[in-house]
Amino acid sequence: MGWGLKMRAWVVRAGSNGEREEPELSRGIVAAGWPELGDITAATDRGAIRAALEQTYADAGYSPRVIGNWAGQLSRFRHDMSQGDLVVLPRRSRQLALGRIAGSFKFDPDAAPGLQHTRSVEWLRTDLNRTAVQQDLLDSMGSLLTIFELRRYDAANRVAAPVDKGTDPGPGDTAPDSPIFATSVKLLEAAVDAPADAPLTITVRNLLNAWGATRRSSTVVGQIEADLGEKGLTAAPPITALGFDSQVALLRVGAEPGPDQPLLTAGDVPDEAAEQAPLTYRIAHVASADCQVVSVRPEDTLRHAITKMVFHDFSQLPVLDGDARLRGAITWESIGKARMSGNSLSLSDVVVQPLDIHSQAELLGWIPQIHKHGYAFIRDDRHKITGIVTTADLTDQFGARVEPFVLLEELEQRLRRLLNQALERGTLTLDAIRSRLLPHRQKKVQAADDLTLGEYSHVLEPEEHWGALKWDADQGLVLAALRTCTKFRNKLMHFSPDPIPDEELSPVRGLLAVLRSLDPIA
Repeated sequence: MGWGLKMRAWVVRAGSNGEREEPELSRGIVAAGWPELGDITAATDRGAIRAALEQTYADAGYSPRVIGNWAGQLSRFRHDMSQGDLVVLPRRSRQLALGRIAGSFKFDPDAAPGLQHTRSVEWLRTDLNRTAVQQDLLDSMGSLLTIFELRRYDAANRVAAPVDKGTDPGPGDTAPDSPIFATSVKLLEAAVDAPADAPLTITVRNLLNAWGATRRSSTVVGQIEADLGEKGLTAAPPITALGFDSQVALLRVGAEPGPDQPLLTAGDVPDEAAEQAPLTYRIAHVASADCQVVSVRPEDTLRHAITKMVFHDFSQLPVLDGDARLRGAITWESIGKARMSGNSLSLSDVVVQPLDIHSQAELLGWIPQIHKHGYAFIRDDRHKITGIVTTADLTDQFGARVEPFVLLEELEQRLRRLLNQALERGTLTLDAIRSRLLPHRQKKVQAADDLTLGEYSHVLEPEEHWGALKWDADQGLVLAALRTCTKFRNKLMHFSPDPIPDEELSPVRGLLAVLRSLDPIA
């Protein structure tokens, strides 16, 4: 059977529970659903479809993000599918129906709800066993979206193969054979299968780990959001807006309207702009800004509060009402000042108004105020207290951020000094150093001080160069560590609000220990 060169492959689900399966197969159609939506034949682009959806569901309160997702699916169905494209319909029997799009978009006002927006289909196979399709392609078909394209791993040709040959030939050289891919696939599968009223929740740290990442970069965040989007999911709150150990929920943003689509409002689902990679440090990026806060209530006794402060070795406690909203704070200072009056005290007598900051406020702008007060309570959009940031927390945060830069700076300084010593002895020449550099760099290097960290491993690779340094250290281990440190430095230059994992920093510490031994002068 001949197939078009520009053929594409689509999945069109027959409803959240396959409720449209039988009429679609018997009538030779695929249907988009969205039973409340009227005729979109005249909608010339995605924007027009979105406008129609907004009008239709204006009173329902759906998030603009949900409406936008629906507009994307319907736009694909209305505009992007072409005659000759392949379509897969997953069946309730766990079989697959394979067909070929045979006509343009049609709207049938007399059809049953959910079956009005259609494309005619020539069904080629309606009983294909899933075992005829390899697992990576099956994984790509598992989504909450009603309409989506199969794009990865030569999907279109592989969907066509079972019609002619009976089986999927597999992805070939594009096979996703890494354990990272397998981990993220399992997580996405669990999120898709989670009940609508109990979405999967996961910490930002563990979400990154599922994609083989330890820190948030624009590349990592973009890949995670793209993979979630392909499954009809989104993370809420956005993974860029929270601390490393905060929880996000993977919500069903792409399921078509119906009993399995929860009403996700603008307050539930972030808009697209909120998911961009972080460009600055936020209060929320301090770990303690999202933690369980020990507190007292306005009706508690002062004795109860003091006991709690001693028990936990705290200098202050927030006073929270039943909705976790801040009503003040007590501190050892406020208690001491109140007791100077000599009167009998209650909790209300020692309450002061503390500093409270929104979790998405820029951290650097608030540092002077936090230092002045010694602490600040952190609140969310609903004014609920989510954590506390103290001057000690700031010290820990920035100490962890500064350490990698300080270690790398010392590393480069020691390398320069050791090479300069070899140049001064005459055992190594500047021309020999330049011979190991790229042509455009040779004239720019006038001394060892001009070398970049990545160039040192090239300079030290020849045996005669290594011998000229008279270093009593293993060349292979040092060069391997240098290359690792170079990769680490390049990665460090990409902004991320997350701490550096100790295992990534240990090669820098180790190489620096060797260089300190070779040149013990502080």
